[in-house]
Amino acid sequence: MRKMHETSSLDSTDEVSAFRGQTPSHEPPPKGVTTALQPVDDSAIPHDTIEQVISRRGSTRQFSRESITLPQLSTLLERSTRGIPIDFLDSAGSHLNDLYLIVNNVEGLAAGAYVYHWNKKILELLKAGDFRQKAGYLGLEQQLPADAAADIFFLADLKKILERYGNRGYRATQLEAGILGGKFYLAAYAQGLGATGLTFYDDDVVSFFSPHARGKSAIFLVALGRSARSK
Repeated sequence: MRKMHETSSLDSTDEVSAFRGQTPSHEPPPKGVTTALQPVDDSAIPHDTIEQVISRRGSTRQFSRESITLPQLSTLLERSTRGIPIDFLDSAGSHLNDLYLIVNNVEGLAAGAYVYHWNKKILELLKAGDFRQKAGYLGLEQQLPADAAADIFFLADLKKILERYGNRGYRATQLEAGILGGKFYLAAYAQGLGATGLTFYDDDVVSFFSPHARGKSAIFLVALGRSARSK
């Protein structure tokens, strides 16, 4: 671990400059049925301060299996993917992590597996169906992802990322995932929902979302829904 940390460090101004920008492109155009995001109007956004949201943010320990709405999911995705001001990304629309979803119970959106297109702000259906039990299995056979209204899996094309950034590309991918996951948490709790981060069976996650996700690596998982304790 220490050796990898050392080999992924930047030791000169030239290396720092070379690390900046030029984000590898890896978002193919949609081929399946798509659903445009429907975020809530700004006037309907909760007006709690960031401090208030942070103070009640936690990790949900049990979801109720009750539905959330497409506008709630849309708001979470749209607000959280507006970009991160960081040196290794080109612009607000560039990213290293791709977002794949298992939708279990979202009003206005059919249950199934989806991929999110950041720039177009749409969800592409990869396969329709009830995948609650599969979500539970993929999340290390835990009940949380099975009970969640939706599960967001972060996957990344590490081959392209490492070719562009070298060993430090893995650090960059994990950093972006951590920041993005934190945004999802805050966006969920700001809307009165719950969220929790989970681990998973890496290869099985990639296999489930393939062929679209073929060649990628699983990075993170956030489960979203209504907390059973808030009922």
